Amino acid sequence: MTESKLLEFSDAILSGGTGRSGTTIIGKLLTRHSKIGIARPTEIKVLTAGNGLLDLHLGRRSGKYKKLLINDQLHLIRFKQRLYGEWCTRDIKITPNKPEQIPGTQVGLLQGMTREDIDRIYQELKKDFRRDKTRATQSFLRSLIDIHKAGNKKEIWVDTTPINVMRASEIQEFLPGIRFIHMVRDGRDAIASVIKEPWGPNNFEEGLKWWRGRMIKNLNGSLKVGASMLTLALEDFAINDRENSYLKILKFSNVLDEEVMRKYFEERIRPENVRQGRWKHEADKPNEFDARYRDIVAELKEIDPTVPLYI
Repeated sequence: MTESKLLEFSDAILSGGTGRSGTTIIGKLLTRHSKIGIARPTEIKVLTAGNGLLDLHLGRRSGKYKKLLINDQLHLIRFKQRLYGEWCTRDIKITPNKPEQIPGTQVGLLQGMTREDIDRIYQELKKDFRRDKTRATQSFLRSLIDIHKAGNKKEIWVDTTPINVMRASEIQEFLPGIRFIHMVRDGRDAIASVIKEPWGPNNFEEGLKWWRGRMIKNLNGSLKVGASMLTLALEDFAINDRENSYLKILKFSNVLDEEVMRKYFEERIRPENVRQGRWKHEADKPNEFDARYRDIVAELKEIDPTVPLYI
């Protein structure tokens, strides 16, 4: 097991949001810096997914088999099933208008480490789990991050799983020193984007329920995180307050500006790419949709008055 003094995670940044809110964009920008590398895959799953490392640490069972997981050892077996199953390798999730994504392409932990690496860190987890499940699960992630960093020769590691923010308070308690970037987007545009995806809600009506539920969980899950979280509006980042947002990212990541990262920001993160206001042309009943959205924003502002949501 990794030594106690190394079980600290100030070299890791987790981005998150509702989905279709800019979590991937921020990851792609950060990884252009010479000191920052992105996880492989960019969403590792193994930390926050059901019966993942965080759930093992908390003793929280989830999923259709949760009633069968009557003790920690059975919980660990379920973790192993998922680890060597869909977390290890799975079909790529196809996103519309991305021709570079080829159906049948395999993604998963094998993108960033070998099966021998996975075997080794799982056996370490299994050996130490009964004695100290928190330390054992921390050590698994610490080893995974170190393998990625050794491979890309970078100092800082970034994961872009959207639900990182939803579980931020739990993660912060679990992983000392961890940092978060919460990407927030005008919910009307986030909904217009997500309903085009094969995995999300199918229409604007369902989209409002989806977005409201995600945002409530994100805000409640991150209220106590404090200075360890940077919250950015995608509209500020890409359109309205570009330079200030960029400088905030550098400061939060504790890195200096670099030409490659700056060039990527200026050339690839463009106002027109955000398609701000697309909902006005895509919603069947835009006025009714807008009114309901504004009611939800008012509700969210009662949870966190500082959340940077556009209306």
